[in-house]
Order: sequence, then C-alpha cells, then structure tokens
Amino acid sequence: MFEQQSIVAEREADLEAELQPLDSILQPLAAPPVAPQNPGFQLPRGVWAAMLSCYAVFFATVFAATGDSVSARFAIVISVLYTAVYFGVARIGARQAGREAKSPLEQGKMLDTWTGLMDKTAVYGQILIVPFAVALFGVAILIITVFVGIGE
Repeated sequence: MFEQQSIVAEREADLEAELQPLDSILQPLAAPPVAPQNPGFQLPRGVWAAMLSCYAVFFATVFAATGDSVSARFAIVISVLYTAVYFGVARIGARQAGREAKSPLEQGKMLDTWTGLMDKTAVYGQILIVPFAVALFGVAILIITVFVGIGE
C-alpha cells in the first residue's frame, strides 16, 4: 500500500550560484539609513493651544459650578488628570518619531488630508468645534447654577 520512495534531485546543486545572491544581501551598509521626515499631525501650535484652552475653560467652569461639593470637585480633579494623561501620552508618542515638519498652515499653504485640501479656517473649524462645544457646555452649567442656585 505505501511504497517507500526517495526524492532525488534532478541535477547537482551549484552552491556558488545559490550563495552569491545571498552574499550580496548580507553585505553591510556603507552608511546607516536616514530616517524619513516626520510629517506628524501637521497642525499649528495655535490649534493645540485653543483646544487645551477650551478644555481648561470647561473644567474651570464646572469646578466653579459645583459649589462646596468636595466629592464633585474630587471627581473633576480626577477628570483633569485623565485628560492630562490622554494628551500627554499622545504627545510623548508623537515625539518618538522625531521632530515634526512645519505645518503647511503656518507656511500659508493648505493642509492635504484624506478628503482633499483644507484651508486654515476649515481645519480650525473641524478640529475645534467639539472642544468649543464642551467649553460652552461648561459655561452653560455655570450660568444655570448661578441663576438657579444649585449646590446651596
């Protein structure tokens, strides 16, 4: 049923011909490879400053709106720490790739995105709409607590 067969090469192996391509692959490089330029997020510092300012306004207004509630203020401090970790770890991770290239928006050019070119106004609007809404929400909470008197 099972026949014992041996596999025999049809021709002799030429070691020189097989090792020559391998030898050229294993040659050391004359110079170390240069890291490619890091495009990074390609956002100007102003976007980051505005975003962090919006979150600072939110946390400050909610902190002020809580009155004398120690437990609420403790929760807000924990949220501030989580936010700092969120942005801090992202910043550390982004810096691992090296220095970022200067933003095209700072050079007066348009930002090239997956969906096409965007001017400075469109970039700022799309990125800052949510942080601005969060800051506005914090201001609204403060206004409501001031007029209604919640927490007294």
